[in-house]
Amino acid sequence: MNDNPFNIAFGKIPENALPRQNTIDQIAKVFESENPESNSYIITGPRGSGKTVLLTQINNEFSKKDTWIVVDLNPCMEMHEQLAARLYESGKIKKLFLKSEFSFSFKGLSFSIKGDERVSDIYTLLTKMFLYLKKKNFHLLISVDDISKNEYVKAFAHSFQSFIRSGYPLFFVATGIYNNVSSLSNDKALTFLLRAPKVVVEPLSLRAIALSYKNIFQISLDKAVELSKITKGYAYAYQLLGNLLYSNQTSEVNENLINEFDLILEDRSYSKIWSELTEKEKSIVYVLCENEGILNSELCKKISITPNALEVYKKSLHYAGVISTSQRGKLEIALPRFKEFVLFKTLL
Repeated sequence: MNDNPFNIAFGKIPENALPRQNTIDQIAKVFESENPESNSYIITGPRGSGKTVLLTQINNEFSKKDTWIVVDLNPCMEMHEQLAARLYESGKIKKLFLKSEFSFSFKGLSFSIKGDERVSDIYTLLTKMFLYLKKKNFHLLISVDDISKNEYVKAFAHSFQSFIRSGYPLFFVATGIYNNVSSLSNDKALTFLLRAPKVVVEPLSLRAIALSYKNIFQISLDKAVELSKITKGYAYAYQLLGNLLYSNQTSEVNENLINEFDLILEDRSYSKIWSELTEKEKSIVYVLCENEGILNSELCKKISITPNALEVYKKSLHYAGVISTSQRGKLEIALPRFKEFVLFKTLL
């Protein structure tokens, strides 16, 4: 049997990852406009929704552009130093920094850069580097995967705001789960993150999933569509179902396969998603699972909250990827087999 084309390891980009071209085009249109309405975007969604894959696709798209440099930073390490080192090593612009007039060394970083004044700190170094980029009409895209609130991120956010005010051609895209993004956005000191447009990773196209299954398993389109419906467009479920079918050398879904599907979803995704919900959010989800198709007005009565309060919870649950708000007047569970996961918890 050939290597399994489906990947269920978080953080690794599957070879058959489905593109989200509309989102990529949306961000590119803003960043490449003459007067960008925003220099930053935050991509949010539940675990397993494809945020990392989307960020990689965005990075790859901008890396192909002649006047764009892409630098990916680790939010759990000092970000200014990472940025200086990776920018210096960029193949597109390294030649700009080769004619040295002084050397710079800072906490493990050691390189030379052309300049007229002594550089004594990382902030000054970055300022000089950005000035070179601006003069040469380069644009810098900084990306961060799985951002969360810590001292490194807070310090870098303050610097980024200052760099933007100085007119340097910098742009920023980060991914993060809703709770982490909300914590960052609610920090009044991090104003650029508060103002950054939020992109909620929507479900994958069922048509695209069906065509992928059809081609890989060599099955009819009708059968592939039925398989795609099981995933509800959830990116991790698309990979997981395909992985299980491919590993078992079948395109048939039976009880044993669904049980394995449920257990892996619970272990690697759903238990964590559930633990991050508030008690009131859990109450709402319980009612939705027990009363499929319930109207919002009835939902409010069952859990004793006002319609205005429901709007607040609806927003957070939507950003967390748990519910869909596409149906007027009612909410639906968005994650595949999440209803079964929740209802089983009532038996424990």
